[in-house]
Amino acid sequence: MDAYLKPGKYADSDSPLVAEKARELTEGCASDAEDTILIHAYVRDLTFDIAGGFQMLLDGKGKASDFIREGRGFCMHKATAFAALCRAADIPARIGFEIVDCPDKPFLPEKMRKMYGTRPQPWHSAGEVYLNGRWIVADCTVDREQGERTGRPVPDFDGVHDLATTEGPVLKRRGSSPDMPDAVVERHKRAAATFFTHMASSEPPTLLPDNVIMGETAEVALTPPEE
Repeated sequence: MDAYLKPGKYADSDSPLVAEKARELTEGCASDAEDTILIHAYVRDLTFDIAGGFQMLLDGKGKASDFIREGRGFCMHKATAFAALCRAADIPARIGFEIVDCPDKPFLPEKMRKMYGTRPQPWHSAGEVYLNGRWIVADCTVDREQGERTGRPVPDFDGVHDLATTEGPVLKRRGSSPDMPDAVVERHKRAAATFFTHMASSEPPTLLPDNVIMGETAEVALTPPEE
């Protein structure tokens, strides 16, 4: 369990910004579950911005502290920030990885949506927290405003039940990691660079090849979902 309480390269719970935000959010709370509910609500309602988050990654901003400072990001930033804030409050947390089906992609800019097509999201990230003797999924990807605008209302996390993304059904849970693996970060960077190159073109957007969207990363060691 120690690995899920230590600061990570991306889940930088030792950052003064992360530590102070965790103290601010959890002050006066009576339980770990209450702490986690407030942390989840905070991370959830910072802006879900896939294109902006991709640009942040290309600018070298992939840490939880970067996300809190910028106030926007995509699932990678949100899951990492959730884990870091929980750890700063002495609550074990990790990052889960899933394949998610979201054919219409309402959260993407139009040009990016046309390049992505209806293919699943192969490396969606979700926060997971250890409460009352078990791991619970606490996805905080979609902010409340965008959830309502796109017809995907976002429930509150209750500290008891798994809460999956409202983007679409989870096709497969890959497993989890204490921190964001470098191989997954590099995969996101490659995809981001390709998207932006094509978005800058004056040509109409076309469907990108499968290897850009669905291509596997280098070997990633994950804890199986049942653990």
